[in-house]
Amino acid sequence: MHKQYILLFTLTLLLGVNSLTVWPAPASITQGVNVLSLDQSSFTIDTNSSSSVFAAAIDRYLTGGLIFPFPNSEFQGGEELAHLYIGVGSESEDLQLFVDESYNLEVGSKNGEGYANLTAATIYGAMRGLETFSQLVDYNYTSNTYAINCSPTVVYDSPRFPWRGLLIDSSRHFLSPSTIYRTIDALSYSKFNTLHWHITDAESFPLEIESYPLLSQKGAWSPNFVYNQSFVQDVVSYAQQRGVRVLPEFDMPGHAYSWGLGYPNITASCPAYEANIDNIPFNPTVQQTYDVISGVVSQYSQVFTDNYWHIGGDEVITGCWSLDPSIASWMASHNIKTTTQLLQYFENNLEPIITQNNRTSVCWEDLFDNGITLPSSVIVEAWSKPDTLKQIVQAGLRGITSYGYYLNNQSPLTGVYVGQWENTWQTMYTNDPTSALNLSPSELQLVLGGEAAMWSEAVNSVNFDSRVWPRACAVAERLWSPETVDSYQAAQPRLVEHRCRIARRGIGAGPIVPDFCPLPPNDFSDK
Repeated sequence: MHKQYILLFTLTLLLGVNSLTVWPAPASITQGVNVLSLDQSSFTIDTNSSSSVFAAAIDRYLTGGLIFPFPNSEFQGGEELAHLYIGVGSESEDLQLFVDESYNLEVGSKNGEGYANLTAATIYGAMRGLETFSQLVDYNYTSNTYAINCSPTVVYDSPRFPWRGLLIDSSRHFLSPSTIYRTIDALSYSKFNTLHWHITDAESFPLEIESYPLLSQKGAWSPNFVYNQSFVQDVVSYAQQRGVRVLPEFDMPGHAYSWGLGYPNITASCPAYEANIDNIPFNPTVQQTYDVISGVVSQYSQVFTDNYWHIGGDEVITGCWSLDPSIASWMASHNIKTTTQLLQYFENNLEPIITQNNRTSVCWEDLFDNGITLPSSVIVEAWSKPDTLKQIVQAGLRGITSYGYYLNNQSPLTGVYVGQWENTWQTMYTNDPTSALNLSPSELQLVLGGEAAMWSEAVNSVNFDSRVWPRACAVAERLWSPETVDSYQAAQPRLVEHRCRIARRGIGAGPIVPDFCPLPPNDFSDK
């Protein structure tokens, strides 16, 4: 073990960055061993695209330290790569599920001069290719120079799944704006394309609602820790510029305690359950509940531009309804005999609110598990059991999975233990969404992808980065790369380098093995 670490340390020092460390692994990549030198002061990127979103991406990579993280480098001479050309087929800046993220990249030399050509159908595919190109550029710490040490390189790449996300939870702990922006940056570095923002839960309601201001005034941790509409608009725009969709989640009808702090009539009253605020659901029997929900959805469907809206649906403590006298009386007078039927009643009233705002629902598996009739358009997210995703798609519904990808769990997979919590990336890496499910081709088409999840009971902006990164990168590769890329032992050297790469870009990613990762400015701090 110690010899392996020493070898990795030595190679890192001698070569700077190992060129064979693209993360996530492309669908197809071939590489040579020739060297193309880059001059940081004169390297250029040109494109046929007139998209302002893509122009901003080029500027970030060229001048924002993504290709050249260490300033004031030298030019080492020899055969030079002076230019990257990017050809994009479409000018559309629309970012939705199923956007084409494929790209082709070729780097080589001809007649003594280097060349690099990147082609993609969309600007978002071009962004993925630009990230791959940046990962080919090595920095030599000794000579203070940049080069691509693997010419010729040819990449044909596209994601295995269209939905590749990370869930963040801003209710259990308020996440600072800088943490959210930085997380979006980190998502793009690993070719994630979805930020699943679990905005509200029992603990707090940290979002300003114009038509129901008491939701945040009474439900947030503090009036000073509330996101307003302008900030949310900035988050959505910031994410789009990096090829990341933002999926809002307002968990309901369970986990509704914080909603009731401002509007007590909309949550159930069941003192026997109130010791745990997570037990408190909405009161589905009063019209005000649906009026408040409609106020939230109608306002923020104008801000969140994604076609999908996560309605939650997990861990509904229906026993609370039985102990609320007003709810029990209403059920009796409306011939609703079980709390499952009452849950169906709630969902039947919720769905028109979502569809009238031109959104399609995403929900947790619990509604499916409880036998709730769901619209055929819904996407169901599996999280608790390995075979739930199979049951979802066999029922003809589309599914995503976060099972085995909970970053807050010491053992993401039941019965699978690793010695140190940072090594849970290995568990997640080997947890393929579909390989063990024996799905038919038509069922496989209904599996859209998955998400890592960072529930924040024990996480806030202080420790967020090191708890998420680089372990979430394992999920990124599992969802992007071919199913055959499945060895965590083979992946580890690439992940070690990718961890250092994103750390150099300002992400507080913690190490997974002993290594040496100098960060800009070039002070050789051991981080």
